[in-house]
Amino acid sequence: MRLTKEFELSPGVAEDLLKPSLRPEVRNYGSYFYLVLHLPLFDAQNRSHRSRELDVVVGKKFLLTVHFDQIEPLTEFFKLCDLNIAFRENCFEDTVMKLFYMMWRGLYKNLLGELDYIQQKVNQIEERIFSGREKELIEDISLLRRDILDFSRSLRTHDSVLESLRKHGWDFFGEPFIGQVEELASDWRRIMTLIDNNKDTLETLYDTNNSLLTHRSSEVIKVFTMLALLTFPLTLIATIFSIDAVSRPIVGRPNDFWIIIGLMILVVLGMLAFFKYRRWI
Repeated sequence: MRLTKEFELSPGVAEDLLKPSLRPEVRNYGSYFYLVLHLPLFDAQNRSHRSRELDVVVGKKFLLTVHFDQIEPLTEFFKLCDLNIAFRENCFEDTVMKLFYMMWRGLYKNLLGELDYIQQKVNQIEERIFSGREKELIEDISLLRRDILDFSRSLRTHDSVLESLRKHGWDFFGEPFIGQVEELASDWRRIMTLIDNNKDTLETLYDTNNSLLTHRSSEVIKVFTMLALLTFPLTLIATIFSIDAVSRPIVGRPNDFWIIIGLMILVVLGMLAFFKYRRWI
């Protein structure tokens, strides 16, 4: 690679830049750092967040970024550097350290916006949960739980990356960089706190939705059970009086049909009174 020779990168870094990596890491090569980050960015096609890899090589006088998928906030950051002179001068006022810090913080700022979208979806589910559409919400809640899980899984590993920079960045960038790493760590903790709050809220809503669904199912089963109990004695009475026996009470007497119907009504009323007494209805 031309960049490998130009910036004197090791063959191992050059090879890693050509293929995706499954785990985040920080490697100190003395004259530069090699970082692998994973960012949970929104995928408009699938309407969910998907982890995307960002490889960064940062030295005292250069900053390289390599990614295998489109990373919109990174593109917007460098576009802002091109168009906004004041912003560009702010990013480049010191060493590459300031540019590196501003870029990373811009990525975290974008992720806070992504969390606003997740929060809106959680609020929508909370508003709909008592609308009697529990079955529809099961799929929505499950998809959002997966979305939050992917978001959290991608970002949770940033803690080890920031810790490595905190340990080794002093000798490389100097004392001011440690303060900037602390600010990045503070942003990271804020993001993780928000995503954990959303996760806890969604888990509570999931349990509530399941409880409502179970309660409604129990009510339906209860109704069908009572109907079965009511129809059983009526079926039994009708069967008894339909037996072709020599002597059958009531059958054959005047108004026998209405007497049997009245008997059935009395049985039903008696059972309803019993259900009400036992508070089954």
